[in-house]
Amino acid sequence: MRIPRTSRKLLFVFLLIALIGVGALLALPNAKAQASRTIGDTPRFLHLHGNTAVRAMLQRSGSTMVNTIPYWSSLFAYNGNLYPYQMVGTDPSAGSATTTVRTVIIPLNLVFSDGTAFDGTSRVDKTEDSPIFVNAQYTSGYTQYGDAIQRAEFWKYVSNQSRNYHVRLRHPQILPTQTINVPAANGSVGSNPHTKQPEGLIDINWFDPQIQALITSLHIGPKTLPIFLTTNTFLYQGDPSQCCIIGYHSAIPGTDANGQSVIQTYIWSTYNDPGMFSVPIEDINALSHEVSEWFNDPFTDNVVPNWSVPSEPQYGCSNFLEVGDPVVGVSFTVNGYHPQDEVFYSWFARQTPSIGINGQYTYLGTFTAPAPNC
Repeated sequence: MRIPRTSRKLLFVFLLIALIGVGALLALPNAKAQASRTIGDTPRFLHLHGNTAVRAMLQRSGSTMVNTIPYWSSLFAYNGNLYPYQMVGTDPSAGSATTTVRTVIIPLNLVFSDGTAFDGTSRVDKTEDSPIFVNAQYTSGYTQYGDAIQRAEFWKYVSNQSRNYHVRLRHPQILPTQTINVPAANGSVGSNPHTKQPEGLIDINWFDPQIQALITSLHIGPKTLPIFLTTNTFLYQGDPSQCCIIGYHSAIPGTDANGQSVIQTYIWSTYNDPGMFSVPIEDINALSHEVSEWFNDPFTDNVVPNWSVPSEPQYGCSNFLEVGDPVVGVSFTVNGYHPQDEVFYSWFARQTPSIGINGQYTYLGTFTAPAPNC
């Protein structure tokens, strides 16, 4: 059948409108659309470093004048330069002492704009029962994970004049779950490239202020270590493809109502399922990394000679005393959990031999020599 010219024109217009309509529908944002991460499959830990305000406060006030967690200070020399540092507890070379730091866990329920929620409450019991807080057997003694690493790190002193040296976390108080609604502009739900399960992705530039606000609203004191706990949620900086930050620790300087200097330290960590990365990262691995780094650099201001390791290119040439960064993905098993290996102080200070247990430069002996320069 032959269609008249006028009708053909009308049919063409209708088809064009229909095609435009379909294209518009395809272009509409899908509430269930998932972000992707194609870069940074190896998990990393953010450096909230260069805290000049904290450093200035410590230099000005001294340890007896700052309201914060208990810490000690020292320094080392390398190539004619002095490198001061602070660590949690007491100086292991000064004799046996036990330091216990009050700890609280704040589970976070992260609700994304598509309605998906990742509730850290589901991980509280497992975290509370983990080697972070429960004693287990280590080469340096029967104790908590963080304390075991510290004792092994300064074994030269611990094995002689400081046999009863300990730095421990008090069994945590569990605070009520805090719900955080994540705007679409600041986070989204992704599909894990390995397990294909949902994962949360959030911009840390938006997330960290939420954490700091909770510290204030929950009236957490500076002598307490708050641990913000999430599940299967990772952070990025600006671009979701730059995932995945799985933990960080930081410090906030300030003054209290009496005008006394205050430094509030804190940790955020995710508890993730196995198989979500190309390296063995699961359960309390990220938290173990951050706890050990908090022990060794609580105020995020410890600077050391430049170092780099080929296995961790995400950190480039670093000068931070962050004991977990050089060995990300190197883990071991403790009572069914998977904490991370940690680098010892001697590695950063280029000490030969190492003062660590068995002359090692990490707890597992991953490195056999001090840090290479870069």
